[in-house]
Amino acid sequence: MSILLNSNITTEVTKNVQNAIEPYLNEAIDLTSTSKQNQKALKAYKDALNKIYLSIGAKDDDSIILNSGCVESTSQIFLSIYLQYILTGRKNSFIISQRASADELRVAKFLETQGCRVYKIPTTVDGTIDIDLLKEYVNNKTALVSIPLVDDESGVIQPLEEISNICQLHGVALYCNAKWAIGRIGVNVERLPVSFLSFEGSVIGGPKDIGALYISQNSPIDLTPTVYGNYDEQMGLRASMQSVANVIGFSKALEDAIDALDFEIEDVRELRDELEQELLKIDGVTSLAPWALRVPNVSIFAIEGVSASMLLNALAQKDIIAYSFATLSNGNFDRISLTDIANLDSSLKHTVIGFSLNNDTSEDDIKTTIEATKEAIETLRAISTNCKEQKWAK
Repeated sequence: MSILLNSNITTEVTKNVQNAIEPYLNEAIDLTSTSKQNQKALKAYKDALNKIYLSIGAKDDDSIILNSGCVESTSQIFLSIYLQYILTGRKNSFIISQRASADELRVAKFLETQGCRVYKIPTTVDGTIDIDLLKEYVNNKTALVSIPLVDDESGVIQPLEEISNICQLHGVALYCNAKWAIGRIGVNVERLPVSFLSFEGSVIGGPKDIGALYISQNSPIDLTPTVYGNYDEQMGLRASMQSVANVIGFSKALEDAIDALDFEIEDVRELRDELEQELLKIDGVTSLAPWALRVPNVSIFAIEGVSASMLLNALAQKDIIAYSFATLSNGNFDRISLTDIANLDSSLKHTVIGFSLNNDTSEDDIKTTIEATKEAIETLRAISTNCKEQKWAK
């Protein structure tokens, strides 16, 4: 069985979620029907929706739209705000982070081709958004500030309260992608006032094709649909309802993830720290995010003399699945790299590798990973040294 240490990329659907979904997976469900079977499904659907609201502390007057995930939420927010506020001249710019996710950068790039101003705010050396610089850019002509609650690669938690205060001062909408925060830290929209917040099931042991978009009752901006559907469903902001099975599975994954914050997450933190402490004993291994500012399940390193793709492959041969954004087709270098933020040599951006634990990670998993990683680093460095020596010999 594989050791899965890439939970910020994806997770297995848990047994609890599978069991919750199973009764509704293959049923012909019509929530408008008064039949006994459909009324049972309707009750389960409403209970699930209530759990989704409770998972982030949303109130009845707030709205939650169920969709395919955070990518859909991001696209709908950016495009509808562009159509309503930028094209009409009511607002003139978006503000995002230089460390925005790949999908958000793509939307931003498209909007720039349409003549829209998109300001990318850099982060400080610790990976958090530069608050002083953000204050200089936000004004009453800003259409939206979009900052993820947790960095998808490094796990660094952003100072959302300070960012929210800046936005409220100017009456600017704030969007927060909380995909990598749910189940790692507490997420409560009362304590973190935002206009919009997205989250999904794919990284918390839930179904892969469902997420939610929270819309605050106090949002200064109204969204428009990007696909028109029945106005009675999902406030007319989405073409159709999500499947009942997916909604129930999503709510169960959220419920379990929130419950685990009370105890299991501390066990995960201890295992993460054990892994990190051992790997940092190796010469040339550098942690790329401050311990105190990170979610408790993520470690991210630059490893001198080792290609991230080769290290991932070496670990995969032993059924250990880590992650590296440096191995994507474009290296994910549309945004500033963690090594540049840390003022390290630019060549190290190709050596960045991360480990993202989950609630099923065991002590044996970590010990196995430590030994396998140490062995792989030693082997790959030896190969690299031999190749260089042979090159110079020629």
